[in-house]
Amino acid sequence: MSKTVIVVDDSKLSRMQVRGIILRKQPEWTVIEAANSAELYEKLDQSDIHIAIIDFNMPGDNGLEAAGRLREVRPDIHIAIITANAQDSVVSGIRALNAAFMPKPLDEEQVGRFLMSANLPPRRTTGA
Repeated sequence: MSKTVIVVDDSKLSRMQVRGIILRKQPEWTVIEAANSAELYEKLDQSDIHIAIIDFNMPGDNGLEAAGRLREVRPDIHIAIITANAQDSVVSGIRALNAAFMPKPLDEEQVGRFLMSANLPPRRTTGA
């Protein structure tokens, strides 16, 4: 099934790098880009986005804030946050949002595993 991924990063070079990884792993998927959280929120209304890969350090809302707002309006979206900031508070904030933590520099195989996990059917939980 084809998916739409949004890559949110204020660095055009970083967006191009992530786009390249995605399209090497999933060439049939659609990749759209946003330079900041404001563009992310705007594009949410324009596209059926399934996956968001968001940089942590951006002007305006940082990656955690953007992911939190995204999670409120689209709880089903698969989110990964990319950052070189591996402080416990940042990583725990990412995990609290049920998002994936991807450290910089990006590892192409790690991105591939995230994309594959986002392509699986949702897990079913059963009562005890």
